[in-house]
This record gives sequence, structure tokens and C-alpha cells, in this order.
Amino acid sequence: MSGAIARRYAKAIIAVAEEQTITLGDRSVRLVPMPGHTPGTLSMIFEVKDNGTPRTVAFSGGTEFNFVNDVPHFDTYINSQRKMAAAAAAAGATILMSNHSEFDGAVSKIKMLAARRPGEPHPFDLGRDAVQRYFKVSDECAQAARLKLL
Repeated sequence: MSGAIARRYAKAIIAVAEEQTITLGDRSVRLVPMPGHTPGTLSMIFEVKDNGTPRTVAFSGGTEFNFVNDVPHFDTYINSQRKMAAAAAAAGATILMSNHSEFDGAVSKIKMLAARRPGEPHPFDLGRDAVQRYFKVSDECAQAARLKLL
């Protein structure tokens, strides 16, 4: 990246060490730091409108175990998953998305959303219980992988 381009974008960079909310106009995004997957990983919680109906999205920024496989890294990952699960529960998130759209079926769901008729269910809306199950499963998978190291 050239120096001029780096200076242009550097003005937009912020550091997020703790949960915080960024508001742009009438839209807000809650940023949830998720160290563990990779340093600096962020997850987000935000509201979208579906034909005027508000829906809350939990966007998970890090799901894979692509870090050094040792107990401290798994502890960080597990704590991050629990923090995001609590934030998603508190926000009442019913939609789950991730930065790995090939794993969460986003492409198919976008096509279903575009073809959806009035009254048909929202393909991304899984419900609160399913969102919480996702974080529970990722937590338990990390715990199992961590136990193998002991």
C-alpha cells in the first residue's frame, strides 16, 4: 500500500479493546472484541429491518481454531465465545452470520431472501435458541480440543 493510500485509510482506523457501540446516522453497531480466533478479531451485533420488522443480527468474526493450539489460546477463544453468546442473548439476536459465509449458507439464504414471498419466513432468522446453541457448540468444541492438550 502506498504511503498516500495508507494515510488516507489510517484516519478511519480505530482500536477496540472493549465492547463499544459505533453509531452512523440512525444505525448502530455494537463491536465485541473476540481475541482467540486471531488477534484483533471483532464480532458485531446490529439491527436490520425486514419490511419494517426489526431483527437483531449476531455477526461472529471468528469461528475457526486457526491459532496456536495450546491451553492459553483455547482459554482465550472459549472466553470470547462466552462473551459473544452473552452479548447476543442480551440483545435478543435471532440471526446468526459469520465471516465465513461458505460455512453459514449465506449465499443460499440471500437467494432465498430475494425470492421470498410475503408471509414466508426470513431465511436468516433462526431464533434466539439457535443463535445461543451455535455459541454453546463452538464453546464445547473448543473445550474438547483443549482437553486433548492436557
